[in-house]
Amino acid sequence: MDEQILALNTEHHLQLLESLGTPGFYGLFLDWLHQELSTDQCMVFFCPDGDRLTTLISKDFSRDQRARQLALSYIAEEHYRQDPIFKTVQQCQPGQLITLPLSSVCQKMGRLYRERFITGPGFVDKWSIVCSSSDGNFYINLYSRRTPYADLFGGPPLDACKPNRLELDTARLIATLITKHYLLNHQLLNQGPLAPLSERERQVCEAMLAGKKAEAIGYDLGIAASSIVTYRKRAYDKLGICSRAQLFDLCR
Repeated sequence: MDEQILALNTEHHLQLLESLGTPGFYGLFLDWLHQELSTDQCMVFFCPDGDRLTTLISKDFSRDQRARQLALSYIAEEHYRQDPIFKTVQQCQPGQLITLPLSSVCQKMGRLYRERFITGPGFVDKWSIVCSSSDGNFYINLYSRRTPYADLFGGPPLDACKPNRLELDTARLIATLITKHYLLNHQLLNQGPLAPLSERERQVCEAMLAGKKAEAIGYDLGIAASSIVTYRKRAYDKLGICSRAQLFDLCR
């Protein structure tokens, strides 16, 4: 991978920077990861209290519903407590930036955990970034089905103890984008995985999470129940889910 990845001088990169703190950031950020870092799945979690994780970003570029369901179960069934990196997320101190290649933690994963979240969905590599902010700690996971991340960074297999310059600079860039995005707009942090949705789509999902049916939501928002169904479908498509149960899992 050429070091131009760090030179944010293209139109797309400028749009990405300008979108920080807005809902438009998510699509631009994910497209950049997919196109320039060969990332096939991106999961960003937030640890606000040192005890639990919540989902901020969940995107799998494949149409594999199994992979998406596994990503949801990671939070809903608290599989993150079996994740060998979770303790690092809990203990990350202000100002710290930690990069963790799959090779550094693979042997610490239980066999079933590894099969469920790595080999089963077809990933050949995973690269994790842990960073801290004044609000809590961020846990950023990038997965690839195509290319080991070491190949992208032009070196031997990634080493958690000695990341090369390009790997470290890229990690700093990603961590800065994520932390600045939520620092500029705390409301997006509170909205969690619903932040990329339009206002109406988010209102519909929030009402569903409160247990309301389409008719009641339509009455509250002053729109037809058929419009609620349309907004719900659009929201599901953006979130990569297909049911109310998956919405609840995603927003736990």
